[in-house]
Amino acid sequence: MKKTCKVENKDNLVNDIYKMTFDAGESGFEGPGQYAMIEARGRRKPYQVCEYDSNRFTIVFEADDDISKDLSQLSVGDEVIIDGGLGTGFKSEDIPDEVCIVANGMGIPEMLGVARTLLVRGKKCKTVLEYPSKKDIYLLDSFKNLVNEIEVVTLDGSNGREGRAEDVVKSDEYVLASGTLEMLKKISEKVEDGQFSLSSTVLAHSADYDDCFFETTEGRKNCSDDGPVFDKNIIIWDSLAV
Repeated sequence: MKKTCKVENKDNLVNDIYKMTFDAGESGFEGPGQYAMIEARGRRKPYQVCEYDSNRFTIVFEADDDISKDLSQLSVGDEVIIDGGLGTGFKSEDIPDEVCIVANGMGIPEMLGVARTLLVRGKKCKTVLEYPSKKDIYLLDSFKNLVNEIEVVTLDGSNGREGRAEDVVKSDEYVLASGTLEMLKKISEKVEDGQFSLSSTVLAHSADYDDCFFETTEGRKNCSDDGPVFDKNIIIWDSLAV
């Protein structure tokens, strides 16, 4: 349900990446992996939710297009129109007691909410995060407070270990992942089971967020309604631009 909400807090985390919390009165979120459609200054876009409670929710986003740049210029107290608790997120009942969270790019913020949910449910959680370089690292301390084990890799090796997230994943791990399509596809080929979010790629970059379809082994799916989180085994990667 659309409602007018106020910006409660705003931070510039690193480079052009911003963290913004909204007072929604009633947030409407039921689980991690759902998203919010936010309309600011007459234009709307879907944003992954980093964390939420019954009244508030937080997004972390990159100001990399005109819509997100407009959002980043808002101040505390400014109002936006929000439709929250959208889509189908991670299915907690299907997650085993030991799991591996993997993320890169703008898939990282979404997985913080996943990590918090797993902690509450008593799951043992290993986390792998990939950043371009040490200067691009954000939210790392927040993850450290929630997971049992964390591995950070950078593409240029400036934080110690050089590499890509998929290089750290073991083939026998159940993976919850979000990030670039290239990374998701490579992990999908490596592991047997998992749930993958397409929110930072397919959904966020679709020309029409309400008509965001792609092919799966179970037929045509709408990323904005049936997802953005899917069982990795039903995704037909050739139907996506990788």
